Amino acid sequence: MTESREGEGMSERHTAPRTLITGGFGFLATWVAAGLVRSGHRVVLVDNREPEGTPAWLSGLLGDAAVETGRADITERGSLDEFGEVDHVVHAAALLGVNKVRSAPRETLRVNIDGTAVALDYAARNPRLRRFLLLSTSEVYGSDAKGAEENEWLSVRADDPRWSYAVSKVTAESMTAAWGTEDDLPFAIVRPFNVYGPYRTGAYAVGVLAAQAVAGQPITVHGDGSQSRAWCHAEDFAAGLIRALQVPEAVGEAFNIGDDTNDMTVAELAGLTRDLSGTPAGIEHIPHTGPDIQSRKPDLTKARTLLGYRPSRDFEAGLRETIEWVRGGGGALPLRLERTDWPRWNDQAGARRP
Repeated sequence: MTESREGEGMSERHTAPRTLITGGFGFLATWVAAGLVRSGHRVVLVDNREPEGTPAWLSGLLGDAAVETGRADITERGSLDEFGEVDHVVHAAALLGVNKVRSAPRETLRVNIDGTAVALDYAARNPRLRRFLLLSTSEVYGSDAKGAEENEWLSVRADDPRWSYAVSKVTAESMTAAWGTEDDLPFAIVRPFNVYGPYRTGAYAVGVLAAQAVAGQPITVHGDGSQSRAWCHAEDFAAGLIRALQVPEAVGEAFNIGDDTNDMTVAELAGLTRDLSGTPAGIEHIPHTGPDIQSRKPDLTKARTLLGYRPSRDFEAGLRETIEWVRGGGGALPLRLERTDWPRWNDQAGARRP
């Protein structure tokens, strides 16, 4: 537990905010943590894994003096108590990945739902908490999330294990709103849309296509490749999430965070990946192996208006950066932030509970 610095002659008013991130060694958490450090936060990364080989470790972030680490099983009640008081909680821990979710739907539901309850309970008992932020998913909009607005009815199916992740996130959103009502918990919800970049592993389109391209293997596209995605660089995503932590008007709201300028089909992404990698490999169309999302493109009106969020990273440059990271073996790479508009912490940012 971190001791108060008031005894060192510094009041809480002048102490850098302390933000705890569950699933802290993961891909999104790594970029968010880097942005928080740039914005003047101290960060506590909590995960149930050893750090070696994780995105946080590969990025070099764990060597920063503003970063603490800890280990906890997010499904065990009270497992976060040892980390003491914090100003913000970002709940990013989840079991995810299409293949993993389809093979372990019960574990997906258990981890994602029970873990959310543990994180909410910890946040609600934290006397200085300014914001609880839930990392949800664009899958809560169903198979067609093109232009979906945050105030729409959420739509998920339960007829295939593939959708257990979306079901768990709809449940997590409802739980978060319930804690907000019953415990006056100041919360915000972020729904990510197709985030890519260095340090992301697992079976996601950009990573799979890049790995095939640099290996000179056929670049595979499921079906006719007409599925469309609007890809968002992880740094832009982190910038949006941090604004949802700090802007007072974000309390009680859900936000789409992504990039609405990069809408392309999977077939177009495969072609661009091939061209940027310089591979002579061809593109091969293969059958679908299960249910898929047809389209994802965020409506960012609310995020632009309330948060002042603006994605700015160039997609081709970011894709080339990601391809080169994959070409280098997906190993250690110092994390570089290119945006210059990171919000600086001030005592008025956020919203304390009454």
